[in-house]
Amino acid sequence: MRTRRICKVAVSLALGLVFVTPAFPQGNENNDWQAIEDQRDARRKAELLDSFIKKYPTSGRRPDADFTLIDFYSENKDYQKILQMAEDFRQRPPSADPPTKAKMFVSAMFAAASLNDIKRTVEYGDYALAADPNNFAVLYFFAAANLPNPAKALEYGQKAITLPKPANVRPEVYATQMGRLHGIVATPLFAAGKFAEAKEHLEVALKANPKDQATQFRLAFANVNLMGAAAKAAQDANTALIKAMSATPPNNSEADAAKAKMESSSKEALELRDVAIESLARALAIGGQYQQDAQKLFDGLYQAKNKSLDGATDLVAQKKSELGL
Repeated sequence: MRTRRICKVAVSLALGLVFVTPAFPQGNENNDWQAIEDQRDARRKAELLDSFIKKYPTSGRRPDADFTLIDFYSENKDYQKILQMAEDFRQRPPSADPPTKAKMFVSAMFAAASLNDIKRTVEYGDYALAADPNNFAVLYFFAAANLPNPAKALEYGQKAITLPKPANVRPEVYATQMGRLHGIVATPLFAAGKFAEAKEHLEVALKANPKDQATQFRLAFANVNLMGAAAKAAQDANTALIKAMSATPPNNSEADAAKAKMESSSKEALELRDVAIESLARALAIGGQYQQDAQKLFDGLYQAKNKSLDGATDLVAQKKSELGL
């Protein structure tokens, strides 16, 4: 009887320990967290956070504690510590939440970039994209940095411009980033002679940064090539008009269509020429590596339109004033 009572007591004690024991670490965790919140010295707070993360790897206060510590490391340029945290996070993630993982790896990507560590920059950027394939920060950074290679960077840029504005990016910053992305996407299209497609991206890029001489020159060059295509279309339409009118009897319907095409194409060519002149005047006002090429093209177009160069210098001065230069 006594033995049975002892067994019951033992079982009761064991059960009591099962339910009571977890309360001790919880109490310690709360105390340790309170010590962190009470700490006013930033460096000491960081030390306590680091200790807390190691002591309570499964705490519900993670990963917020991690990101608070990362903010401190970023301010103090302790990039190696961020990378170590990211690696620990990768091997033993306290959260399987994709946005949380992406946020951690984006922090590591920028830390590696700050250290000029290209290998780990790409590595952690890839980890972030694996967690969140539409992560704008990574797509934009890789496109702007031409990583991991030109072809892939272009692919990332093309994808980034299709995404909505991230909630945490200020509108003015987003506009600048989108302008740069469109400029990146335009470059290979321009090089491939796809001037109509390149033009659309160049125009967006210039809305964000009208003081970029290279983009102003490329837009002008694209318009000149499109002007040439429109002029040829007008010439071909004129030939078709003459043929239709010379037929016996004259083909009036074909003549009317050819005339309409010739007039619309001629108008388009002149409009493209004027837009090119404006862009070239801005390029000359800005100055830079394209100055000589821009001047030659500008003089030719301006002379063709005005039959002289009178007023050309004034136009450039006007554009300089408009750009605030």
